Amino acid sequence: MGRCRPWLPEPVPPPGPSQATLSTARLNLRPRTRDDFDACLEMDLDPEVGRFLYPFGPPTRAEREAALEKQMAGDWPPIGGTWAVEWLGEPGFLGWCGLFPLEDSGLFEIGYRYTTAAWGRGVATEAGARVLEFGFRDLGLDPIVAVAHPNNAASHRVLTKIGLKPGGLRFHYGLDLAYFELARADHDASCQH
Repeated sequence: MGRCRPWLPEPVPPPGPSQATLSTARLNLRPRTRDDFDACLEMDLDPEVGRFLYPFGPPTRAEREAALEKQMAGDWPPIGGTWAVEWLGEPGFLGWCGLFPLEDSGLFEIGYRYTTAAWGRGVATEAGARVLEFGFRDLGLDPIVAVAHPNNAASHRVLTKIGLKPGGLRFHYGLDLAYFELARADHDASCQH
């Protein structure tokens, strides 16, 4: 990788809904809020976006609204966060990237979802690298993992570009999913090259 930012501490968010705003050379990552609900819902209901998310069939609008409402209403995640991603200086929802518990495994996963308009533009890789760095340096998470549908080659490429290593299949969210993991020491070593 070798493209990590020089270490400049940012305020560590307390557990709960408060979290830091992050940025990259091209992107603004701000805490996702209730104001993002409609954009998240439309993205989640896009059949192309949901192709690998809903292997048992797409949810109804009411089902997705209820699930999204539950996610956005409470103090979830207790550590980490979910960031709405926008072009720097151009408000407009591109998607989200987050760090949150991987079910009840005791591990934290990086996850993301983007509108089709953001695909193929390096957004997932750039935002993912920044959130990963924040998770290691500011939150002290170790390791950080990810899961993706076994056939989602685009997501696998993003995860390997940001340094996560494939680790076979693991059962999460009711499915055998491709599992990826990165230890903090490996992340830090890649930043020194």
